[in-house]
Amino acid sequence: MSLPLQTLVFIRRTSVTFACVFWLGLLASVACAKDIYSIDRSAELSTLLAPPPALNSEIQKTELAELHQWQQTRTAEMVAYAQADQKINVFRFADILGAQFTSANLPLTDALFVKAINTSELLTKEAKKFFNRPRPFVSDTSLKPTLDHPPNASYPSGHSTGGNLFAILLANMIPEKSAEIFARGQAFAQNRVIGGVHYPSDIAAGRICATIVADRLFANPDFQKDFAAAKAELRRQLGLKP
Repeated sequence: MSLPLQTLVFIRRTSVTFACVFWLGLLASVACAKDIYSIDRSAELSTLLAPPPALNSEIQKTELAELHQWQQTRTAEMVAYAQADQKINVFRFADILGAQFTSANLPLTDALFVKAINTSELLTKEAKKFFNRPRPFVSDTSLKPTLDHPPNASYPSGHSTGGNLFAILLANMIPEKSAEIFARGQAFAQNRVIGGVHYPSDIAAGRICATIVADRLFANPDFQKDFAAAKAELRRQLGLKP
């Protein structure tokens, strides 16, 4: 039995639409895959991190007291510094590496760090969902953050992970300034506490996450190739010996 012409037209249009949606989704997945590094995820961060301090525990109360202390003592300059660090961007390290440390001058370096932080965020987002720790300003509404209120969970800190990951990678590129670079990474993370959106233990967990992610990145041949090219580019731009 043959189908009516209108039915055949409908089926064809539906098939074409489905095919377009399928291929657009596939292309989007491929594009996304190009923006991250494939790393070993056999052990997730949720299995490697200790759980955060329990709600209403003495440790959490001590952390909240520290946040209140920062709320009372932070200066306008400290607030401005923390606000400027809200975007997870490696070029915030220009205050250590100089005005020439920009994305325009360093396209290979920019691409490497974008892929590295995208890879990192995949892992930290899953850990945040697993631990589901409320932000400090949610648990204590008398806290008044000076930063944007993130809608996701607090532990581990994605900013701490990102800042410390940047520091690890940059210090391996520019070991001559490793002390200053690591200090800047810690300041980047600490600004989240000063700004009132993270507990100190969130920041400490982020340092652990950064070390884990960096170790896995350095085991990836694609990352190693990109890292070598970015390192050469950065050292050349800064006028350092290869």
